[in-house]
Amino acid sequence: MYFEKYQQGAQWRWRLKAANHEIIASGEGYVYESGCDNAINLVKGTNATTPVYRR
Repeated sequence: MYFEKYQQGAQWRWRLKAANHEIIASGEGYVYESGCDNAINLVKGTNATTPVYRR
């Protein structure tokens, strides 16, 4: 499982993908990359070892 962080237009978005690369969850758009990072960290919770890849 891993997070994928990417830009769509002027917004930053994230999605959580399973080992088979299927999308499990996704978030709203954020103006700033830091806002997207904060949302990812909230979803991670105590499982802080889940990697984040920037596309």
